[in-house]
Amino acid sequence: MDIRDPLLISLLVNMKTSKIAFSTWHDASASLVVDGKLDLLIHQERLTHVKHDRGNSYTELLNQRDELKTYEGEVGFCALDKNSNHHLYHAAHSFYDSGYREAVCVVIDGMGSEVEINDSKFEKGSSGRECVTIYKASYPNEFKLIHRIVSVPFESGNLPFGDPKSFVKKQISPGMIFQKTCQNWGMEWYDAGKLMAMSSFADEPTHFSKICNNIWRPFNIEDVFEINEKDVRDVKLIQKYETFQEKANFCKWIQEYCQEYTKQTIVKAIELSGCKNVCLSGGYFLNCVSNSYVRKNLPKDINIFVEPICGDDGVSIGLAKLLYHTETKSKKITSLDTVYKGIEREINVDGITTSPEEVAQLLADGKVVSIFQSRSECGARALGNRSILYDPRDPHGKDRINKLKGREDYRPLAATVLYEHAKKWFDMSFLDESPYMLYALDVLSDKIPAVCHVDNTCRVQTLKKKFNPHYYELINQFHKITGVPLLLNTSFNLAGDTIVETVEDAIRTLSMSEIDYVYFPEKNLVIQK
Repeated sequence: MDIRDPLLISLLVNMKTSKIAFSTWHDASASLVVDGKLDLLIHQERLTHVKHDRGNSYTELLNQRDELKTYEGEVGFCALDKNSNHHLYHAAHSFYDSGYREAVCVVIDGMGSEVEINDSKFEKGSSGRECVTIYKASYPNEFKLIHRIVSVPFESGNLPFGDPKSFVKKQISPGMIFQKTCQNWGMEWYDAGKLMAMSSFADEPTHFSKICNNIWRPFNIEDVFEINEKDVRDVKLIQKYETFQEKANFCKWIQEYCQEYTKQTIVKAIELSGCKNVCLSGGYFLNCVSNSYVRKNLPKDINIFVEPICGDDGVSIGLAKLLYHTETKSKKITSLDTVYKGIEREINVDGITTSPEEVAQLLADGKVVSIFQSRSECGARALGNRSILYDPRDPHGKDRINKLKGREDYRPLAATVLYEHAKKWFDMSFLDESPYMLYALDVLSDKIPAVCHVDNTCRVQTLKKKFNPHYYELINQFHKITGVPLLLNTSFNLAGDTIVETVEDAIRTLSMSEIDYVYFPEKNLVIQK
């Protein structure tokens, strides 16, 4: 965007302690940070309905000019592309959200930015991609690189280059293992969650024990991939898994490998940094099974913060916050308190007047109710502002909702439980709360089959009243009617589409599906199909 753009000039004049950043990679986003806190995040895909879309979502952010002009001073404005310091911005985002004064930040995703390799063993101009990066962070803006793995799959062994803390390795990242598997099996590259679900159906022990003792090393891709030295992009999984069961068994292997690799990477990060506050970011950490494994198997005195907006839609936030702390030198901790930072959507609908009690009764009677509140959740998880809700007691509920959404029948569904009741329904022995649906927990009751996966786990959101009062009250009323303080919760969208953003999106999705109602709690209204 041209700095001479009149709207941008207006922002430069009228905004002081605010920073805008945007990313045009996949999962493009634009972020506004004010006084160190996220004020607004726009997901490009929710504007275009193209999943993981690239593009200039900052245009829509700038269109919110009435809101932006309420701030005084100067705006920092910066764009991200493939040559940006991608993992640094992931680390900055998680650190500034964590509430820690200092921390070690571990970033794992499919791949990060290009890194130039200045080493005689490589041709001049060679580069790799960030694979795993570890920083030690402290206020206001210190991010000290202490270890980095750069992925150059078919050119090297374990070679140091230039910076002695960086290593070129013949491997791919845990995130890329999942991506390549998805692509080889005819899925989209971003369908890693399907593999995580599939892994629970494994019917034989994995060979994981053979590598378990010393896994913090390069992944031996020859075991899994055909090597095409001409073009890394042509690498594909060996075509030997045809049936669902064979695929499930292989998924179990990569799930166990990656989660143990991640645990040992975190242990290594603590050893290298001397710090027991750990911040985790990068799209890999949407793997709630791995997050639970790591949390259970690390010492209790290690503090873990998983960034909820850990995918690439969060890197613009990291850049904006880093700009803010760099320019202001502020050491004020502004830890994450909510993810409801989407655009303020005006709700003008003609509907039926209702109450939380009446909507809870609809759910208890077996109706499918979607909920829509003004500001959408940021990140990949639906947390009660753009959710489809259902009775978790229905033994056929999983099949019904998966069919309604057009999802595969083997995929599990999540739950939102009132915080004060969570420990009675889920094993939270290693966790106090799970407000952002980042952990898979063992189910302790047989009364909620619709949210219980084949391995007896559930991805759980624990909900405090202050976090989302309207959503809390709906579940509270359902609890009074049924004795069950939780609801099945899945994202408000159909397969292939993005989470709904506007009221019009919500009504269109209602008309195209077997959803019975859309509930607008701020207006005490429902629209019936």
